[in-house]
Amino acid sequence: MKKLLFLLFIVGIFQSAFAYPISPRPLRKLISESENIVIAYVLKSETMPAAKNHWEGSRAVLVVREVLQGKIKEDTIYVYYSPGMICPAPATYMDGATVIAFLDKQKKGDGYTTHALSYGSKTLEEKGLLLYKERIKEMQAIQKIRTEEEKTEKTIEWLITCASYSETRWEGIYELSPESDFMSFYDQDRDTFTRKYSLTKNQKERLRKIFFSIDYLDYNDLGLIDLVKKRKDPELVSFLIEKFKELKKEDLWYADMFMERIATYSDREELFEIIENIQQLDYMDTDYNEKKMQLTSEFLKRI
Repeated sequence: MKKLLFLLFIVGIFQSAFAYPISPRPLRKLISESENIVIAYVLKSETMPAAKNHWEGSRAVLVVREVLQGKIKEDTIYVYYSPGMICPAPATYMDGATVIAFLDKQKKGDGYTTHALSYGSKTLEEKGLLLYKERIKEMQAIQKIRTEEEKTEKTIEWLITCASYSETRWEGIYELSPESDFMSFYDQDRDTFTRKYSLTKNQKERLRKIFFSIDYLDYNDLGLIDLVKKRKDPELVSFLIEKFKELKKEDLWYADMFMERIATYSDREELFEIIENIQQLDYMDTDYNEKKMQLTSEFLKRI
């Protein structure tokens, strides 16, 4: 119960990154489910008055730069959303940002809504925009393949390509290894595509090479560990310890994921004991953070 409360707290803090509690929507699903996909510039966001039986929301004015899917012909479109939402997390449209937006036409009135809320609005730099555009075009072509075996093979390769770049890493890893992300707890699609298939030795080696080339391990990178680990893997353990010691204070929220993997792959009972002590802490205690930091420091000393 305490662990669940902690996860719910994390979800609240990082609502910009995760859309609790709707099912996660990685890129492959967004492409297949969304009516429209556009690259657009956010001219402005404006507050809309509350309508009868609805809370106050906002309207983003988007200048369409490119249509990647659908039949949008307007140069300027309106996307309605509710930025005040917490659970689930809303789409985000910041003035002056460039986004890839996955949109559905409103059933009543003009304008559009964002498919899958926060998952369907991605604010990106130019490199990220180009990578997403390439992956979207590739998946659109894959979806037209009639032979299921070929479609499956190309989809897995496509997911590996997504996982190869930091900008699209989560899009690939979530489907290659959904259990690596705690948000999979809320996934209603129990038939997630790649849970049925195993990666080849060559594919794992390619991902392993990518993993060991990462300078700083972000949360989204940790899912790679579960794809590339070997039965006895001192190289991996050594790399994880090195990167764990480099973890920034503001990133300690995912320190538990580091520690659990280090303890598991090094098979050291004393490290499991520290993790268990952390899990027994009550998040509601006023000295929770202090106690957790003490135990985390003890873990660091042991490794």
